[in-house]
Amino acid sequence: MKYIVAAIVVFVVGYTLVNVYFRKPGRGFRPYEDMNSRATTARLLAAGWQKLPVEARRPVEKPAVDDAPAAVTRAAVGLGADLESMFAEKPKLLASIERVVAPAAVPRGSDYYAYFTATLPTQKALIGDLALYRKGNELVLIPSTEPLPGKDLMSRWDDSTYHISIATEKLPTGRYQMRIVAKGPAAAWSFNIK
Repeated sequence: MKYIVAAIVVFVVGYTLVNVYFRKPGRGFRPYEDMNSRATTARLLAAGWQKLPVEARRPVEKPAVDDAPAAVTRAAVGLGADLESMFAEKPKLLASIERVVAPAAVPRGSDYYAYFTATLPTQKALIGDLALYRKGNELVLIPSTEPLPGKDLMSRWDDSTYHISIATEKLPTGRYQMRIVAKGPAAAWSFNIK
């Protein structure tokens, strides 16, 4: 019996040391999520879309734009026909986009800022990821939600204001069409990079 216990202890200690020493840094491979992400990326690249970095933060005060604001209109519901078929797993979209404040023009090389108020689908969700895609002069921001961890956690409000910034140094000058997608009413506007 002593030998069995000693063998188990030696095996557990040895396995732990090897695992800690040779483990890859970062998160491990998640087959379902990683394969869906790879398939989506391949489809988007084949269709001419590219992913751009976007920075987001919250909470923010509802701002007043110093420059001339862009004219914001209602956009089509959902991802749209051009993006709907590209995703291996459809992102969980916001319920609606209520208010957008963004400038109508920005000099090239500076960051383009936009503020938007979004309604969450339930109080047990929050925005998990903001992905910005570009095809030509069209920019599409896809905010996706994720459930709050635990059973009892809930958001305090159904809506929140978010601030995004997009680096314009790699974008050519010209007029861009921007849209933020949601399940319900979404928002679209155009702006110039000078």
